[in-house]
Amino acid sequence: MKNRVACIATILFLGLGFILSVSASRFEELSGSLLFRNYNGNTLYVGGSGPENYSRIQDAVDNASIGDTIFVYSRSSPYYENIIITKNNIKLVGENKYSTIVDGNGIGHVIEINADNVTLGGFTVRHSGPIEEFKFDAGVHITYMSDYVVITDNIIVNNQHGIFIDGCPNSIISKNIISNNIEGVIIYGDARYNIISENKIENNSNGIHEAFTRHSTIIGNNIANNTGVGIICSYTTFHITKKNNFITNSCHAYFDGRFKYFSERNHWIRNYWDTWIGFGPKLIKGRVHIPWINFDWFPAYKPYIIPI
Repeated sequence: MKNRVACIATILFLGLGFILSVSASRFEELSGSLLFRNYNGNTLYVGGSGPENYSRIQDAVDNASIGDTIFVYSRSSPYYENIIITKNNIKLVGENKYSTIVDGNGIGHVIEINADNVTLGGFTVRHSGPIEEFKFDAGVHITYMSDYVVITDNIIVNNQHGIFIDGCPNSIISKNIISNNIEGVIIYGDARYNIISENKIENNSNGIHEAFTRHSTIIGNNIANNTGVGIICSYTTFHITKKNNFITNSCHAYFDGRFKYFSERNHWIRNYWDTWIGFGPKLIKGRVHIPWINFDWFPAYKPYIIPI
């Protein structure tokens, strides 16, 4: 009997190690190839003083070609627009994330991405549509028709949802300040291999909310001062939460789902928890139709420095 228990424990440990190694390689592959990719087309300018500058961001987006970069000056900010990107391989970059502002004026999504290989960086994105039942207006909405989208070095503030990954795979959300939204980041539907890394996700109602997703990696974020839950995992599988700071959230983490999938669901690895007692594993409460628990077996003793 003891040998059988030991064998089962060894198999589970090796299986977990395989899952984590696959997720780590996927993280390195995506983050390396997407965050530093090049766009080899022309550069279009918005809000500058030259004769060929556009006055509206949407006009530049509509006139861009595959591979083009759109550079937006701060001097004409704020831009009161609801931008829709439907062309592949476009880079939309602001001059300065603190002063290059796109304001949705309280209507719909501020920026909607419905294309592949799009990079968005260098903006403050604010004031999506208001809270309405069954409506998910967001500062940045990435639709299920998109793939390989990068959202980096932005301030996402005062929206219903900060960033909404709506069923699309292979997105990277990195080095953003995401604050004062109802939900900071929401990942929903058949969304696979999305990476949330090195963000400050603070002062929202809920920090991150995942539902019905697979193979997400949440790594190196500061998840703090959220009045609801720092991270919610609902019916997720092969979810990795690693080396994040959980500080002064009303509830740091919660999970729920089906009992038969619980072993595939959530893996919590060396996170810092300000409520951890200082020895033993960190217990994480949730439900798999009945009350259940997960563990972060080896929590960090001090907060990580998040390089934003």
